[in-house]
Amino acid sequence: MSARQVRGAETAFDEFVAATAGRLLRTAVFLVYDRHLAEDLLQTAYERVARRWGRLADGDPEAYARRVLVNLAIDEKRRWARRRDTPVGSVADVERLAGAPPAAGAAGGDLDEVLRALPAKQRAVVVLRYWCDLSEQEIAATLGISRGTVKSHTARAMAALRKHMREDRA
Repeated sequence: MSARQVRGAETAFDEFVAATAGRLLRTAVFLVYDRHLAEDLLQTAYERVARRWGRLADGDPEAYARRVLVNLAIDEKRRWARRRDTPVGSVADVERLAGAPPAAGAAGGDLDEVLRALPAKQRAVVVLRYWCDLSEQEIAATLGISRGTVKSHTARAMAALRKHMREDRA
């Protein structure tokens, strides 16, 4: 590759990052519910896209980046589940971690709790379907699962959301 081609590829990648950063960051935040972790996962996803930019540039690099984000979020959820303790640095951290849940009237507080409680793949399917507006086929390709599995994850997640909403009304 000549120096001119390398600069062109770098420019194209920079334009890709500028065009997709907002959408992918919002997706990552919905997947992990932690802005800082979402930024870290997005950075890792961009690093993986950059390594494969020569092959991805002509295709759909955003779809690849989204798939990497979902896989990283699922891996992080598994890693978090294996950790039994939370590192704490000060009394303020303990108070923050043990703080009261959002008030019932808080914007999205109840929905956030239910979404956070969903298994990682169900949450990923819901975010990809209703936030990213992907079709069942696109979600299946992104997650590497069958279309039927996408449907069952969606149905289970929506049932959990409905149940939670009924309990709140009662």
